[in-house]
Amino acid sequence: MSAARKTLKILALIYFVLGIASLVIGIAGIVTGNFGSAYGSNATLAAVVVIVKGLVDLAAGVAGIKGANKPSQVDGAFKLGIVAAIATIAQAALTLPALGGSSVNIVAFVIVVYDLFFVQQAHAVKAENKDRL
Repeated sequence: MSAARKTLKILALIYFVLGIASLVIGIAGIVTGNFGSAYGSNATLAAVVVIVKGLVDLAAGVAGIKGANKPSQVDGAFKLGIVAAIATIAQAALTLPALGGSSVNIVAFVIVVYDLFFVQQAHAVKAENKDRL
C-alpha cells in the first residue's frame, strides 16, 4: 500500500469519527436547543446542517476506506470530500453575526482545510491508480 493510500485511509478513519461526533452534536443540539446561543435565529438550520455534515462525513469515511483499499473506487471519496467542504463552509457561515449567529466558527474553517486535504489525497490515489494502468 502506497503512502497516499495509507494517508487516505487514516484521514477516512478520522472522517468516520468526525461524522459520528457531528451526528451526536447535531441531534443533541436539536433535542436540548443549545444551538441558539451560537447560531441565533438559525439554530434549527444549523443543527440540520451539522447532521447533514455528519452523514456526509460518515459516507466520505466509508468511501475513503474503500478507495484506499481499492483505488479504482476512490472517485466517491473525492466527490464526497468536496461536498463535505461545502457543508463545512455552510456550517461556518451560519455562525457569522451577519447571518444571525453570535461568533465566528474558527474550528469549522480549520475543518475545511482538513476536507480539502482529504480531497487532495483522494486525487493523489486516483492519479496513482491511473499511472498503474
